[in-house]
Amino acid sequence: MANRKNKRAYLDDFQRDLNGNYQYCGAHCHYVGKTPRKTVLLRLWLLCGGAAALTAGAGFVPGATAHMPAYVSLSYVAALLAAVYALYTLLRMTAGGEPLRAYLHEQTAEKLPGRCTLAAVLCAVAAAGQGIATFAATQSRASNVTYRVFLILAAAGYLAAVKVAKAMKYEKR
Repeated sequence: MANRKNKRAYLDDFQRDLNGNYQYCGAHCHYVGKTPRKTVLLRLWLLCGGAAALTAGAGFVPGATAHMPAYVSLSYVAALLAAVYALYTLLRMTAGGEPLRAYLHEQTAEKLPGRCTLAAVLCAVAAAGQGIATFAATQSRASNVTYRVFLILAAAGYLAAVKVAKAMKYEKR
């Protein structure tokens, strides 16, 4: 029960005003990096968005996922879900604006590197699974190579996004 209260502790920072509306009265985090925030967010969107597009595009490669073993299909679905989760986190961080509310900073800016790392690892696992399936059976290798290249490029994009996200500096006020 105590754990449940801790997850929603940020709700204590909202107070009712005279009109009955809730106003946020908690701390804010201000971006203090050398590179402008808009530039950093643009880079993150290009890297994460491009990697998510490559991850999704890998699923549209003809014959790459059809009639494949479960370890290929499930690892790809997990990579796709991780890509969507990383994009959702980036969207919340972007929509939060400047300054970012402290609870939103904890839920987005601090978690984004880990979520991008998860997406990169799952893309690499899906590519490796496809490689194993290609060598284990006589499948069409051309579409499988395209599938693996898409996922490897997506993993590289996510790892670059991790580097950019870790370089973001916020100061709590």
